[in-house]
Amino acid sequence: MYNLENKICSFNVNEYHLVTILIPYIYETINEGKKVITFFEKDLNEVCEKVLNTNSLFWKNKNIFKELEWGKVETNKLSEKFVDANESDIVIIAGKEEFIEKINALILNFHTNFTLVNCFEINEFNENLEMKMKNYSKILNTKGIKEIKEAYLV
Repeated sequence: MYNLENKICSFNVNEYHLVTILIPYIYETINEGKKVITFFEKDLNEVCEKVLNTNSLFWKNKNIFKELEWGKVETNKLSEKFVDANESDIVIIAGKEEFIEKINALILNFHTNFTLVNCFEINEFNENLEMKMKNYSKILNTKGIKEIKEAYLV
């Protein structure tokens, strides 16, 4: 089960935007000693390489990002990703809403606590974003993580 107070959403317009949002968050997370587990609907290897090459801090620390799986997830290998899972792990799921819901349903069967980051492709979004955001406590964007109530005062 995931840590409800650490349920984070993110919205991106394309793969480059997604990776640009994720790279600083992943870098910080790994430097805190946490493990990052990824479930991507699309292969992001090439995009990740290009984004890493545009920032000297990340380029110099490329090896950190090379250890992550940036490729398209294989659903028959989902359970393997949780073999050494810890309570402080971060699970990142990125893709269309249907893909995210499917992976969420599958991974919630694992008995481990983790922070869940769902990264939605905004182009495929038919719902009102405010309604979707009500299911999350935080949002991840290019400025980092913000409390939803802090970022979007009503």
